[in-house]
Amino acid sequence: MDVEETIDRLYGLPLSEFTRARDEAARELRQDGRKEDGERVKALRKPTAAAAAVNRLVREHRDEVEQFLRAAEMLRDAQFAGKGDLEAATREQRQALQVLTRAGGEAVRQTLLAAAVDEEAAGQLLAARLERELEPRGFGTLLSHARPAVPAKRSPKPDDRAARAKLEDAKTALGAAQAEERQARKRWELAVKEVDGAQAAVEEAQRDLDTLHSRL
Repeated sequence: MDVEETIDRLYGLPLSEFTRARDEAARELRQDGRKEDGERVKALRKPTAAAAAVNRLVREHRDEVEQFLRAAEMLRDAQFAGKGDLEAATREQRQALQVLTRAGGEAVRQTLLAAAVDEEAAGQLLAARLERELEPRGFGTLLSHARPAVPAKRSPKPDDRAARAKLEDAKTALGAAQAEERQARKRWELAVKEVDGAQAAVEEAQRDLDTLHSRL
């Protein structure tokens, strides 16, 4: 039993099966004399409903997830390095995100957006072993795409009116996007609570059924 394959298999299971399968795999590893691997598997945390949705999305729609990450990289290049068409890159990432949220539900949106701006998060996303949904970690990846500073040359002061107008437009667009993101987060949090509640009810019903069968 390869421990990495075991871990991959566990994070691909339905939530209701995770704990039992994890404990069984850990027990088998210990019985085979692989105590360290058994402890590693036993320590695996059951994913949240949102994390499980992301793991499932990556496994079932990997091509679309990779396309989204490529679109996100193109958008970063356009925004911070001046490479490519910013409007087209923005549109492509938005469309790719819509495809994935339709496939995986709103619960996957936060993790996808975190992976769009952070290469380490993107790697974790593609591994499909998440225990919890990812959150944006800062500007490390974004800054790596920024243009390096160029020493100023003595020259007549340029007309910056067009640049200022572009900046104001960008700020307006950012404000609108942040407002939309806040509303989406509220809807997502409500949906997660409902899913978690339903999942808990299923697991409780399963335990009751198992107890009943054990008495027969």
